[in-house]
Amino acid sequence: MALDGQSLFHLAIVVAGAVLVWANLWRTLIFVTPSATTLEIEDGSPDAPVPGWLEETHTTLRGLGFSPVGSWLELRRLGPARTSWGYVNETQRVFAIVSDSPLVRVKRTPLTPPEPRLERDGPAARVTFVTVSAASGFLLSSNFRRPGATLPHRHLCAGLPNASAERLFRAHLRRVEELGVPAGTFTLEGLLAHLRDWHASVGRAELQRQHAVGLLWTLGGLGMVAGPLVGRF
Repeated sequence: MALDGQSLFHLAIVVAGAVLVWANLWRTLIFVTPSATTLEIEDGSPDAPVPGWLEETHTTLRGLGFSPVGSWLELRRLGPARTSWGYVNETQRVFAIVSDSPLVRVKRTPLTPPEPRLERDGPAARVTFVTVSAASGFLLSSNFRRPGATLPHRHLCAGLPNASAERLFRAHLRRVEELGVPAGTFTLEGLLAHLRDWHASVGRAELQRQHAVGLLWTLGGLGMVAGPLVGRF
């Protein structure tokens, strides 16, 4: 059956809307609930191998007094997975997290939705230093832009795009006093427990800021799919 011009136009709108929903639904899920992201240990060995693009950062962190504790997967429901490597500096009471980015990620399929621009831009090795306070506050310093808000003594975050690990670490240590008394469990399991707490508490607002655009695109895509269909009845 041949389609007339108007039907083809409506079909194109429906397809475009479906693509928008496919690309952004995972971001909507993160916006709505922190449980849309799960953290699973990939390699719990301190001797876990690191890829070539991470070797320089790995060596730098070791020089700053950090010890590797293993790697984990950040599984975002219906979205792209992210691999991270953890490090601890118990003397300074600081964690370090190095995550991959779309620039170096190889575990992709044609059906994997794209990352937001905030993740596509910036360095290949995304470094974040984390300090947790005895009062469950968080201090995060990253070498990429962060959309998080500052809540005194509860959530201090800053992004220094493309800063070296040494410079970022110095800047992080200067702010520890603002947070309060550092605490934490300096193991891979302890780091993941702190990250889960962050996702479920003060970090949720940052995640919502980061993925609000994805929510809007999803709603717009649903409207594009529903409009032509409703108009036919």
